Amino acid sequence: DDIGIGLAPGGIAKVWLGGPCLKSVEIARVVGTINPRGPYEGKSGGKHRPLSETSKAYIEKFGIPYGSW
Repeated sequence: DDIGIGLAPGGIAKVWLGGPCLKSVEIARVVGTINPRGPYEGKSGGKHRPLSETSKAYIEKFGIPYGSW
C-alpha cells in the first residue's frame, strides 16, 4: 500500500509500488523535457530572477538546501 516517487538529476523520475506482502516494484520511469519558454513562462527573457537578499544570505551561509526538496 505504498507508492514511492524518486527524482534524479537529468529530469528522470521513477515510481515504485509496494505493500506489506509485495516487494517494491518499479512501475514507471519517465524523463522530463525542458520547457522552451524558459522560467516564468517566458516572461523573464529566459533567465531566472535574482534571489532575494534573505535567500542569498541563507545560501551563502548554509549552502543550497537540497535536503528540503
